[in-house]
Amino acid sequence: MRPPASHTLGIDRITERELALVLPGVHIVSPAGIGVARMRSKSGGKDQVTLVALDSSTGLLFSNGKGMNGIVWGREHSGLGTFSHPSDVAIDRSGRVAVTDTGNRRVVILQHDGSGLAGEKEFRSFQEPKGIAADGSGGFYVCDRSANTVVHLDAQTGSRAPFGLEISFDRPIAVAAIAEGDRMAAGKRRRIAIVDKDGARVRSFTIEGNLAATRDASALAGGAHFDDIDFDFFGNVFAVDSAHHRVHKLRDDLVPLDSFGSKGEGPGQFLSPRGIAIHRELGQVFITEENGGRYLWIGTDVRDFQAETGQGEVAFSYMLTEESTATLRILDSSGRLVASIFTDDRQSAGTTRGTWDGTAKNGAVVPAGDYVAEIRARATYSSKSSFEKKATRTFHWAPRS
Repeated sequence: MRPPASHTLGIDRITERELALVLPGVHIVSPAGIGVARMRSKSGGKDQVTLVALDSSTGLLFSNGKGMNGIVWGREHSGLGTFSHPSDVAIDRSGRVAVTDTGNRRVVILQHDGSGLAGEKEFRSFQEPKGIAADGSGGFYVCDRSANTVVHLDAQTGSRAPFGLEISFDRPIAVAAIAEGDRMAAGKRRRIAIVDKDGARVRSFTIEGNLAATRDASALAGGAHFDDIDFDFFGNVFAVDSAHHRVHKLRDDLVPLDSFGSKGEGPGQFLSPRGIAIHRELGQVFITEENGGRYLWIGTDVRDFQAETGQGEVAFSYMLTEESTATLRILDSSGRLVASIFTDDRQSAGTTRGTWDGTAKNGAVVPAGDYVAEIRARATYSSKSSFEKKATRTFHWAPRS
């Protein structure tokens, strides 16, 4: 969902026009990967939400600094700062930034101090480094596409360990990770998700490398494609699809929850989205696309709401696209409250089922007639105070004879 204008001043889509406000003279050509982290404050102040994003064609790395200051790294730097068709970037809470410098067949490590970037080191001998994700402990997972491998890279020593127990990869291009003890991941166990087959498949793994779940993009839609992925707070996987100008959302077991978007520049539309990064604590979603980027908030939706009358009861079911607080009420034909099935009940993403036995809030069985089941759902992120999804279904009730 779009963040409220009071939060963004009406700017939730970045093009060259908006970029020129903070980085005059810098042009967007081919946006690529993006990363986000809440960097630890070294001065004891508030932690800073920091974005890093790449332009593959120009080899530039962009980031936000303090206040409205923008940071650009690349063109005027030499050695560690000269990228050739970089693909992806990741940042951890310490401010360590890792770039897959694909054209130079290396991974470059930079340090972000909140005000600027400094080059630290490089690690070569990759064949075609593509996707990258921070492990939260000073290391990074790297997809080496042409080598058909995913490795864990120690950013201090440069040591590399193949990821996956007796698992083979086929042209891996994207990776996401939930770090151990990540306070922005709902206490979820460490999990790794990897896209291979050039975007045709996503698989999730335990941190030890055991396969947990698999989902082919073709199962979602013909020609669907996973270009980049990230986890949200509850371990759901978000994947951008440049071919369909959409975002796919999968539960932590890779069961599909939602697909949204179409081609265009309006609300709910994308132009060939390329990269995605989620600030999990607040449900902020950052997406790079053809001519810039998007800023969204994670909301929720109610799908397939049903209310069916049976013998002396009403069976209801619905699917939530995100963990939510839900309220289910029964109203009469005039909209007056008859019964509250539950109020502000915390429910997981997926399908929920239940029944109502016709009992009103006063304990009496309601008379025969037409009634309305109303479900309201709010996500648990920043959007909870500004967004609510409502769905209704009319049904005929007749007490058991």
